[in-house]
Amino acid sequence: MELRQLGEKVYYIQNPANVGVIRDRKTAILIDSGLDDDTARKILKILERENLYPKAIINTHSHADHCGGNAHLKEKTGSKIYAPEIESAIIENPLLEPLYLFSGANPIINLKNKFLMARSSKVDYVIRDGKKLGFDEIELDIVNLPGHSPNQIGIVIDNILFCADSVFSKDMLRRHRPPFYIDIDAQKKTLNFLKDSRYKLYVPGHADPLENITELVDMTLEIINDVEEYLIRTTREKKTTEQILKDLCSNYRIKIKDVQHYYLMKTVVMAYLSSLNNRKILDLTIEDNMLHWRRI
Repeated sequence: MELRQLGEKVYYIQNPANVGVIRDRKTAILIDSGLDDDTARKILKILERENLYPKAIINTHSHADHCGGNAHLKEKTGSKIYAPEIESAIIENPLLEPLYLFSGANPIINLKNKFLMARSSKVDYVIRDGKKLGFDEIELDIVNLPGHSPNQIGIVIDNILFCADSVFSKDMLRRHRPPFYIDIDAQKKTLNFLKDSRYKLYVPGHADPLENITELVDMTLEIINDVEEYLIRTTREKKTTEQILKDLCSNYRIKIKDVQHYYLMKTVVMAYLSSLNNRKILDLTIEDNMLHWRRI
């Protein structure tokens, strides 16, 4: 992990989930906080070398690899935490993520781990739609980027967009196809917004900064369209959700390796089925006490 400069006051710490750093006089505003306490300790050491003191953390969304360092940073520095609506509730109540993955029932132990449940941290400021955030010498623009999570946001400063998990690296798109989304229609809107945008630089959560985001957007849209076409093509005859999950994984050569992976993949499948049903492309029926999907 090291601090890399992107602009006069703009930096990021390269990490499995990148952490943005905005200099505001001798203090720092962080964009996300990494996976856990260990990551948070490394962030503090890096900032100390630069004589920067963290005063705020802006979470782009509530997944543990983006907010898992909150609790440690808040305990050590008193940093104020900012997060968007819905995401803030999950950050404060981490059980909500495995809860929704497990259909609202008390989650099994396999889903109660640090990759799905960050340590709880109190959100001091809930970010509403269209807000700007002002600090001592800087003002940040908030951009809505939902799809990967319910209410993911991006942060803009000096025409640089920290765009969280709205896009992934080429390597991740090849290895993790299809990517994790909970709302396909929202994700398409986010991708089209990014494609039409003209920021000087884009900083994804899991990719190196890049000047042009079009290629990643196009790759992602192609994957989404391919999954949709596959589901439409293969539901001429009615299928249960489990059959669709099994067939989709086989088609994309995905081998589900554990219970967590199963529930993440099932959520992805349900996101596509929901979108196709809402658009009246797939119908659903209950037969033999099972839910079936079929192309209209």
